Amino acid sequence: MRKSSLPAVSVALASFAIVVAPAPAADWTPAEKVMLVTHASPGNSIDIFLRQIADIWGKRRMVPGGASVENMVGAGGDKARRYVAVQSRGNNHMLFGFTPQMLIAPIRMRSDISSASFTPVAMMTDEPTVLFVNAETPYKGVKDLIAAARQKPKGILQGGGQFGGPPSLMGKMMGEEAKVDFAYTPFKTSGEGIVALLGNHVHFVLEQVSEAEDHVKAGKLRILATSRPLAAYPNVASFEAQGLKFRQLSRFRGIMAPPGIAPEASAYYIRLLDKTRATPEWKDYVRKFALTEQWMTGAALAGFLKEEEEIYRKLMVELGLMKAK
Repeated sequence: MRKSSLPAVSVALASFAIVVAPAPAADWTPAEKVMLVTHASPGNSIDIFLRQIADIWGKRRMVPGGASVENMVGAGGDKARRYVAVQSRGNNHMLFGFTPQMLIAPIRMRSDISSASFTPVAMMTDEPTVLFVNAETPYKGVKDLIAAARQKPKGILQGGGQFGGPPSLMGKMMGEEAKVDFAYTPFKTSGEGIVALLGNHVHFVLEQVSEAEDHVKAGKLRILATSRPLAAYPNVASFEAQGLKFRQLSRFRGIMAPPGIAPEASAYYIRLLDKTRATPEWKDYVRKFALTEQWMTGAALAGFLKEEEEIYRKLMVELGLMKAK
């Protein structure tokens, strides 16, 4: 009798387990449209990055409700950071485009929001920094620009976004190594700096290829140097090849999420982004803007960002941009 009852009990317990067991993490999917938030204006490299992701998701129907990009410009990125980290805590349907500027601005502002205020999802690319000049100028290499700065101390103007970002820091380091003084002209956005360069209101801009490649192809701007060799521009020498050894700062592009989201939601987005970077459309995007793919997720990404924050904090103190604590 006991032998015949055991199978029945086992079946009953197995049935009960099926009923009460929690759904596996892989079963979670967004129940509504996913919002991709950026601190930058339309046309900025991080905006292009997010729109590429949203387009792939839409074209391939990878997200049930689709995705949209929201540009929340203002207060040096603080408006977007607080919207995601504070107002949207626990929102499983929101992602945040993350760049070095999202590390630097809080350090300079001594903000209570840092990379640790977000849920790390994935880093996807690193973008080279190039030095653009107006094609009408006589400069053919960085040494020509440096020679002009020696003749006109503080007369050679670098344009760009808010001072303290990677381009301005790299320009300052380049000037210190070459023992010349470049002046810096800040604009609200890096895009405005490109417009100023097109109008010959500044002499050079340090930015990503994606910020101004169309103008290079149109013959309006020229690339004098790059932080690493570019397959699309094999004749452009790197800063190092031109004798400059200053630190080349990472221009990573990644995705964060609000704090307090469900672990299964974070896991879903990591899998989704991994599938995204395998698509032909993503590979085309990477080639078009001369990007390097960098895949890092979760805890590893959190550790990387913490290290980057310390590098920027030390660098800004060394360059006299802020005082040590």
